[in-house]
Amino acid sequence: MDTEQFLTAISHLTGTPIKQAPSDRALLERILADDVDYNQFNELLLLVNKDRVSEPFFRRFFGDKCRISKLADCVAGFQMTAMLRYGNFVFAYRTLSRIDSEADFATELGLLCTDGTDGFQNRTSRLLEVEDIPRDDTSLVGYLSAKQIVADSGRCELLKLAFEQVGPKAEWSNLRSSIEELTNPDARQPVLGIIDNYRSRNQLASVEDFERYVNGAAEEIERRQNRMLEVQAIAIRNQDIYLTWDHMDVYFATSMRKPWEFTDLYDFVNGLMKSPVLSGLPISYFDPTQSYTKERVDKGLVESLMLKRARCTVYSVQDTDTLGKDSELAATLAQGKPVIAYVPLVSEPKRTEELLRNDPAALLDRLRFVLYADERFLSELTPEDVRFVEEFRALNEFTRTLCFRSIQDANQVDEFRKKYENELRRLAGIIAASEKRIYDSRSDTLKSFHPLGLQVNLNTGVANGVLVVRTIDDCAKLLKRVLTNSMEFDVEDEKAHWSLKERISGSIFRVVTKNVKVNNCFWNFYLRGQPE
Repeated sequence: MDTEQFLTAISHLTGTPIKQAPSDRALLERILADDVDYNQFNELLLLVNKDRVSEPFFRRFFGDKCRISKLADCVAGFQMTAMLRYGNFVFAYRTLSRIDSEADFATELGLLCTDGTDGFQNRTSRLLEVEDIPRDDTSLVGYLSAKQIVADSGRCELLKLAFEQVGPKAEWSNLRSSIEELTNPDARQPVLGIIDNYRSRNQLASVEDFERYVNGAAEEIERRQNRMLEVQAIAIRNQDIYLTWDHMDVYFATSMRKPWEFTDLYDFVNGLMKSPVLSGLPISYFDPTQSYTKERVDKGLVESLMLKRARCTVYSVQDTDTLGKDSELAATLAQGKPVIAYVPLVSEPKRTEELLRNDPAALLDRLRFVLYADERFLSELTPEDVRFVEEFRALNEFTRTLCFRSIQDANQVDEFRKKYENELRRLAGIIAASEKRIYDSRSDTLKSFHPLGLQVNLNTGVANGVLVVRTIDDCAKLLKRVLTNSMEFDVEDEKAHWSLKERISGSIFRVVTKNVKVNNCFWNFYLRGQPE
């Protein structure tokens, strides 16, 4: 290492430029060696007009002896610590270099000096475990699903009353008149819509035929409602159990409205937590597909507590992102905790097959989503594809003729799939291509452009970035490193700032600006407090 490189390294270590007389440089060139101990290193610092460092500081970042040829690497190690703990090189150097006690030095660095596996090894088993809610039942803890089942149950009861009122051998006009007598305008139209949808598919059917259909549907809706109550009771107990756990490591931030969003999240959480990478770690995590409360206020309080207690948040980028989920991401970063954002890496052939396993109504809902979310959707389609999408969207035959939204007629599903087999496959392929564009764009946005991608820890002022991963395997590897305090980084000297990039995700985790005015004013207020 030549003299100029040495001076650059020392300026990076201290966070301030070197102020040196020509005579200092001449002396430095004479004595700059490849191997210096603690005392000799301090002599070099004084020679270039920098403050000495303590022994704990020297041993932490340079070892027993400092090899001058490796000085830049050692300084990068200090910068890494400085960005993780302080977000500021000058304050980090002035604070750490003056601590003479090894114990005080370790206390000052906190978790950066600890082995994260110790906390897991010393844990005792939990007294209570949550009861798993099966994948296909997870949507029953959703508020929209519950409302739809209750609404369909009420409409069945109205129709049964109408059947009793009109008696056997009634005409359709009599049934409609009875419905109008029994309902107010708000409740009337959905029930009349059930009648119209049934008749559109069964043009020769009588009122008696319809009554038999409704009775059968009512039994299925009642079974579904009973199962919903069972699942919600399990989820309420699960929430109480989550509240009692002495440790909470991971909070899953999600937005779930449609049934497939619940099953998608269930698959992701189970795939992640059952990964061989995480085996042996008794991780405690809050899974929103397994928890439920009827009260909005209680739900907000419980989730806020879990965010406060969890050591990190895993943010699942799904079809829809909401204010609530984005707030959870920001709240985690504002506490100085890591956020891992999982953005699915879409394989178009695989995704096409997955979409085809959805019911046709879900496929049409996803079409509506990509039309809204994919700015390039129409520009990426051929003129023939555009016409096809518009025709298929306008057709909407399946959802238009559904009688009850909370249950499906298996025969109707099979008929629709057989009738439009080729069209559904083509549509699934178009949607898969669009979803790939959407998720690729969201990944880039979170890593590089999104204003929520970098937040300041409100207590310390340290800038905290989102870690974006695209596969469950990478998510598991990164989560393990987060929880065991073994994350790996690279320090990068960029034009406008220093950045600390996490190696698995390639995401910026910490930054230090090079703007002198911003840096000085920012840290004056954060470190010294607001003026009275």
